[in-house]
Amino acid sequence: MSAVQALSLILLVVVLVVAIWRRMNIGVLALAAALPVLLLSGLDPKVMYQTFPGDLFVLIAGVSALFAHLERSGALARVVEKVYATVGERQALLPWTGFLLAALLSTAGAFSTAPIAFLVPMVAHVGVRYRASFYLCELAVVIGANSAGLSPLNPTGATVRAAATKLHVDYSSWGLWAVSMVVAVTVVLVLQGLNALQRQRGRAFELIPAPAAAGDDNPRAAVGDDKPPAAAGLDNPPAAAGLDNKGSGAASAPNRAYMWCSGLGFVAFVLLVVVAKADVGVSAMCLVALLQIAFHPNERALLSRLPWSSMLLLCGLLTYLGLMQKIGTIDSIAKVLHGLGAGIALVLVLAYLTAILCNIESSTLGVLGLMTPIVYTAFAHSPLTFWVTCAVTVPAALMVMNPIHVAGTLIISNSAVEQQEALFRRLLTLAVSLAVIVPGLLAIIPIALL
Repeated sequence: MSAVQALSLILLVVVLVVAIWRRMNIGVLALAAALPVLLLSGLDPKVMYQTFPGDLFVLIAGVSALFAHLERSGALARVVEKVYATVGERQALLPWTGFLLAALLSTAGAFSTAPIAFLVPMVAHVGVRYRASFYLCELAVVIGANSAGLSPLNPTGATVRAAATKLHVDYSSWGLWAVSMVVAVTVVLVLQGLNALQRQRGRAFELIPAPAAAGDDNPRAAVGDDKPPAAAGLDNPPAAAGLDNKGSGAASAPNRAYMWCSGLGFVAFVLLVVVAKADVGVSAMCLVALLQIAFHPNERALLSRLPWSSMLLLCGLLTYLGLMQKIGTIDSIAKVLHGLGAGIALVLVLAYLTAILCNIESSTLGVLGLMTPIVYTAFAHSPLTFWVTCAVTVPAALMVMNPIHVAGTLIISNSAVEQQEALFRRLLTLAVSLAVIVPGLLAIIPIALL
């Protein structure tokens, strides 16, 4: 490994440490670290910019804007309201209702933070009536949304796929999503069983919901820079979200048309991507443009719901990793890893290191953007690639209830103030427990196949 390659690797470690220590955006730090590497290597900056992930940028922006149309038009709130009304008094199904809604939205391409930010406050409103299942319902929403984020239509799944494609690795994208969902369902079932057992013994943890009232500050304002693309709070109660509320039929007619067209646009998006195999980002952008032309909602408000911080984080980090590939650092790392062999220790180290990083860094997307190239470098031509990918990425998706993440913060902010300190500890304990148990269980399969 040359001096410049060693410097680029050291700077990457420094970027990660500073990002965790100072709570800074990894993308900004990574692009800053590119300067000394470019100067010492003599590489033309234009070569580095060729590695900018334009496809992921368009995907995140397009799908997030389409989801913002769904939320702003009231289509999403209306569907969620109808679903919960159908479930009615069957409290055992309430956690699975939120889980399925969140998972479907993330699977269809919504950036995982968006359904979490939309549904967590809405579940808090439902929880006022069904307090006994409120805590489990909130957990089910965040687990379902983030685990389904490994769908190839989702920015997180697309990031994993992009890392594999760059290193000429192939795996089943939908297979990864299926494993993630099986694990997520299992985790929610276990949590539901433990909750029922504790309730029988009279030790159940009953969380008191405290949903934001209409006009309250948006809960996401307190969660740092990783803002979701859709509104985290509800400016109106769930039944009224997206409606004009002026009381006149003339005022509500355009909103109904906007609501129906937004819903149909989302269906068209799924059909274009899944059936016609059209590009995810461009398809979303096309539908966003059509909705904007037809109904002209406030464009500034719409664009403010894009996750600019996450987009900068991902694009900056991947551009720096592309620079490392151009100067040969990735190849040098590959030689070192191949010298170590693709053994049990390496599988466990990669799986647990990713889970640990997801518990101390608030962006799962950033952590996976950093770790997956290392995984595919170490297991590029191994028949175990798919299962190693599962062992590394699937547990990472389960860490989101950690209070350092947007999801954990939203759960706390929609709960009674007097319980928030105890809830913080409970969520942190659950995230750490999952980080200890799940990577080891998933690593059993590739280890057994070695």
